[in-house]
Amino acid sequence: MKKITDPIIRKVRIYQEEIPYILRYSKKAKYLRLQIKSGKELELIVPRGLELKEAENFLIKKTEWIKKHLKKNGDNGKKYLLWGREIRVSQSYQLFIKRHKIYFSGNELKIVSPSGANGSIKNLYENWLKHLSKTYIPQRTSGLAEKLGFKINKVTIRSQKTRWGSASARGNLSFNFRLMMYRKEVIDYVIIHELCHLREMNHSKKFWLNVEKYCPNYKSLRHELKM
Repeated sequence: MKKITDPIIRKVRIYQEEIPYILRYSKKAKYLRLQIKSGKELELIVPRGLELKEAENFLIKKTEWIKKHLKKNGDNGKKYLLWGREIRVSQSYQLFIKRHKIYFSGNELKIVSPSGANGSIKNLYENWLKHLSKTYIPQRTSGLAEKLGFKINKVTIRSQKTRWGSASARGNLSFNFRLMMYRKEVIDYVIIHELCHLREMNHSKKFWLNVEKYCPNYKSLRHELKM
C-alpha cells in the first residue's frame, strides 16, 4: 500500500492525447505546484487535505502551459562542458516562481525556470559559465602571476568571438569566459600566454621561449583549443 507521500503515476488528457504525470502529496506544500522535470516528467505537487478532483481541475486549466513547456524542453539531455568534462544540463519549469534557479550538483547543472521564461538552455548555461569564470579565472591569474613573478593590473572576463585572451601594456588582461569549458591545464596555458605578453607584446621566438619556460607542454595544450 502506498504512503500518502509516495509519487502516484496518473494521466491527464490534453488535446486528445493522454499525458502521464506524477501526483505527489506534500506535507510542506502550502499550494498546488506544477513543474516539468528533465524535459518530459510532468509533476503535480498537492498539499495534504486538498481533494484530488480540485487538484486535477487545476492541472486541466494549465493545459496550454503544459503543452508549451513539454515541447520547449526538446533540447534537454544535450551535453555541455565544464573544465574539460561533459556535464548534463537539465531544465524544469515551475509555476509561481519569478526567477531562474540554477544548481550544480555531482555532474549535473539543474535549471528551474519560471512559467513563461524565454531563455534557452544554451543561454542559461553560458550565463552560468560566465558567472563562474568571473571568480575562477581572475583568482587563478593572480595566483600564477604571483608564483611566476609577473605584475598585473586588472583582469576582465569577456565574450570574444575570435580570441581566448589579450594583454595590454598597462598590465590589463582579458579572457574569454568559454575557457571554462576546457581543462584547467589549458586555462593555465592561456593565462601564462597572456602573462608572457606583458614582457613581449608579440609572438616572436623570445616570446614562445618564455611561454615554454613556464609551460613546457604548451604546444599540446594549445592544440586542444578550438574557436
